[in-house]
Amino acid sequence: MKNNLHVPASPQGKLKSTLALVVLTGLLLTGCGGAKQTATEPAAAATAVSTTLEKATVPGVVGTLLDKATERLEDLGFEVEAVDIVDGKSIVVQKNWQVVTQDPTEGATVDKGSVVKLGVKSLEVLAAEKAAVEKVAADKAAAEAAAAAKAAAEKAAEEQAAAAQAAAEQAARDAAARQVQPAPAAPVPAAPAPAAPAPAPAAPAPAAVYYANCTAARAAGAAPVYAGTPGYGKHLDRDGDGIGCDK
Repeated sequence: MKNNLHVPASPQGKLKSTLALVVLTGLLLTGCGGAKQTATEPAAAATAVSTTLEKATVPGVVGTLLDKATERLEDLGFEVEAVDIVDGKSIVVQKNWQVVTQDPTEGATVDKGSVVKLGVKSLEVLAAEKAAVEKVAADKAAAEAAAAAKAAAEKAAEEQAAAAQAAAEQAARDAAARQVQPAPAAPVPAAPAPAAPAPAPAAPAPAAVYYANCTAARAAGAAPVYAGTPGYGKHLDRDGDGIGCDK
């Protein structure tokens, strides 16, 4: 006869089974949680990056040498992309190139790390362009000077021709006036000069005058009697001063 007695499990066996179940459950939970965490990490990282990007203002570098422009932009956290806009040549020595365009333009606010595209020309090309512009300006100035000189010469010739024509017309008028001018009248003979008047007859010399004394001279109204005048005599001029009967 077979013995069907049930032998109860030992406490140690039950403990092992419980531990195994707990470990299995933990592994399952860990796997699900890890997958979920892995799925959410990129989104969280992207959010963190987007919120921490810094902005910067793009400086103006047009007109500067490429090496200086590159150094300035990179110091501000930008990437630089330079292209030869004339021939598309490769840029080897940056200091031999000059910036002529930039994108973004000066003053734009963009994220740090953005690419700033620079259009450049070699210094050789710029020198040739400058020489061409200067030649055009010089040719234009020379042409304008020549035109001004020609206009001045033409004006002077016109003024000279006008003056010559005016002189010829005046000469013609003068000749015409001489032809119609009447002949001058014969000169009228001058009247004879009046005869000179006959000279007046000479007055007769006065008769000799003699005064016996000063009383007689005074009576005749001749005193005083001066030397050289009629009636003067030494007997009338006692002091010999040339005046008789003065006292």
